[in-house]
Amino acid sequence: MQIIGIKTRVLQPPKDDLFSVLDESLTDVQEGDVVCVSSKVVAINEGRCVAKEVFDKEAHIAAEAQVMIPRPYWHAPLTITNNVFVSSAGVDQSNSDGYYTLLPQDPFVSAEAVYTYLKKRFNLKNIGVIITDSRSEPCRFGAVGAAIGFWGVSPLHDHIGREDLFGRKIRVERSNIVDGIAAAAVVVMGEVDECTPVAIVRAVPDLRFAEGNQRDQLFCPFAEDTFRVLYEDFLT
Repeated sequence: MQIIGIKTRVLQPPKDDLFSVLDESLTDVQEGDVVCVSSKVVAINEGRCVAKEVFDKEAHIAAEAQVMIPRPYWHAPLTITNNVFVSSAGVDQSNSDGYYTLLPQDPFVSAEAVYTYLKKRFNLKNIGVIITDSRSEPCRFGAVGAAIGFWGVSPLHDHIGREDLFGRKIRVERSNIVDGIAAAAVVVMGEVDECTPVAIVRAVPDLRFAEGNQRDQLFCPFAEDTFRVLYEDFLT
C-alpha cells in the first residue's frame, strides 16, 4: 500500500475553492485509488468558518453534538459528533486564520461531491473518497486520523464464518477499512503546517468498491454499541 501526500496552496478562511485547488494539485489519480481529504479544507470550501467575535461556541456544540459529556477538569466538553468521540463537536481554531472552523455540514455529501468530481475528471470507474479528521484515543496521548465521511468504498470487511489459523470459526470480527485508511493517510498529511490536506492511498489490499451511501454499514446505533456504557448516562 502506498500513501502519496499532495501539497497544495493554503486554503484561506472563511471560504475558499477546494475544487480549484484539486485542479491545480491532483494530477495522477488512478483506477482503484482512495483520495483522502482533510475535513478542515472541506469545511473552508463550504464556508463553515465563523469570526470569533460573533461565534457562540457553547450553543454550536450543543446543537451539533449527538452526545455531550461535560469534563469539569477540562476547558471543553467531550462529544460524539459524526459517530466519533471528539472534543467540542469538532470546533477548531487551528489553521483557521482567526476564525472558528466547524466540521463539514454533512461529510458524506462532501465525500460524494469529491467522488463525482474525481470520477469525471480522471474517467474512473472505481475510486474512493474519505473525509478525514483527527481524534484522541482514550488512555493515550496524541491524535490519530478517522473517517468522518466516505464514498465509493465498502467500509468493512466481514470475517464472520471464516476460520482462523487453528480452525476456530470467527463469530463477530469485522475490519474497519475506512478508519484504517484514514489513520494511515493522516500520518502523511500531518497535523500542523505541512500544507498537505490531501493524500492518495494506492493499492489498498482487498479493497471493495460500493455505490451509494454506506454510512449505516459502519455507524452502529447507540443501542448496539459495545462501548455505550461509557456514555449512556449522557444520552438524551
